[in-house]
Amino acid sequence: MLDEHKLLKSVEGISESEYTKFRGFLETHSIKTIEVDGKAVSYYFCGTGEKTILTFAGGWGPPLLLYDRISELEVKYRMVVIDISVFDEIDEMSSAINQVLQAENVDRVVLFGQSMTGIIAQSYFKRNQDRVDGIILAYTIAPRIERCKKWALSLFQILPISFIRFFAKKKLSQLSGYEREIPEDVKQNMLFKSVLLKNIMDSYFKKKNTLNTLKVAYAFNEKDGYSEGEFEGWKGKALIITSEDDPGYPDTAILLEYLPNTGLFKFPIGYKHVAPQVFRDKFHAEIQRFIDQVGEEAPEKH
Repeated sequence: MLDEHKLLKSVEGISESEYTKFRGFLETHSIKTIEVDGKAVSYYFCGTGEKTILTFAGGWGPPLLLYDRISELEVKYRMVVIDISVFDEIDEMSSAINQVLQAENVDRVVLFGQSMTGIIAQSYFKRNQDRVDGIILAYTIAPRIERCKKWALSLFQILPISFIRFFAKKKLSQLSGYEREIPEDVKQNMLFKSVLLKNIMDSYFKKKNTLNTLKVAYAFNEKDGYSEGEFEGWKGKALIITSEDDPGYPDTAILLEYLPNTGLFKFPIGYKHVAPQVFRDKFHAEIQRFIDQVGEEAPEKH
């Protein structure tokens, strides 16, 4: 269990505006839990509006890491944010997600996935396209069988958790790089989230949930490859958000080929995987623009 008071203390003095937003979020949002097949599934259900955004946490940390996105979007939409780290099998995970939706009387959703949770969104979509009106995939990858490396999964199963945390922090540092100058206030906001995440890692990253995430990612690449015509008849629309210098950008062509009714939005190069943080307001605006158009004409590519 995360100590929220301790987390607040750990990020004091970095960015006053971000600290105020994070503190306000913690004061007004409580995590909910539902038991599914003996597993405690944690999630937020909040917001107001006719449309519901379904998104996920559990790759890098718990749902509270999405405090800024939730705070921005819940004003206009309902939001379900589920921690999927208790699952190591995709079909079980998908079934549990539906049980959460049923518990909250949510029928239809717009899916959102970014980076690791983009994998979760795609796996859920393949199994539940009949209840998805739209899907947004940001800075993520497509399934590729060549990424299935059984030796890597076996290695992580025997490594101590201290090494796994070290590896995760190293990977996070690699993904946090950028080449162009950014405004000082944006830099401070990004530092706030970076410190918050690193402080969370030491308590959130347990061997069990970390291995669960790796197993789901492995299964995604092994079992969820796209095939021609599998979404034929789906009436929704999709949006890919990326930039040409993101590590996952080469997979954009796969997503555009197989997902129907798909629009593309690209941020400028020079910011790599952190472009959504650098352009946070624009990022949220594009998400809202797309959701508001769900049910209307096909999305534009630009």
